[in-house]
Formats: sequence, C-alpha cells, structure tokens
Amino acid sequence: MAGIGKKEKRAVERRLIKTEVTFQTKDDRYKAKSVDMSDNGIRIITEMPVHFRIKIKEDDRMVQHEAQLVWARVREDGTMEYGLKCYK
Repeated sequence: MAGIGKKEKRAVERRLIKTEVTFQTKDDRYKAKSVDMSDNGIRIITEMPVHFRIKIKEDDRMVQHEAQLVWARVREDGTMEYGLKCYK
C-alpha cells in the first residue's frame, strides 16, 4: 500500500477492516472509523481533529495551549515524534 516510488516500511501485513473505534485522551473521548489493521497497529479516520491541552514554558512561566495533532512518526531510535498545531 505504499505510494509510487515509496518503499513499504511495514513488516506486518495489514488487512482492511471497517468498524467503529472509540479512543480517549485523559479528558476526552473520540469516535473514529478503522481503515486497516495489523497485528501491531491500526489506521483510523476521525471526523474531527484530535485536540490536546499542553503547557509550554514561555518566559519562565507555564502557558496552556489548545493543540491539534497534525502528524506522528516513529524515529529511527524507536522514540516517537509528533507535530502539533497550537492555539493560544
């Protein structure tokens, strides 16, 4: 399922599955639809963006922001990296 000219990175076969999925952050619950699934992961689609509340240290004080998850990826060392769009 990789795009043209892109090497497939997954080591586990994915299977198409369309079903309702519910997931939650500490304070919020979201509904989604599954697209495909493997033994170690699932791809989902949400109707609304997933939002977080984060605190960022700015000028020696903690400032709270609403943030939207934009992307996520696994780094070469196995840690996770996330891109968030922040709103003040």
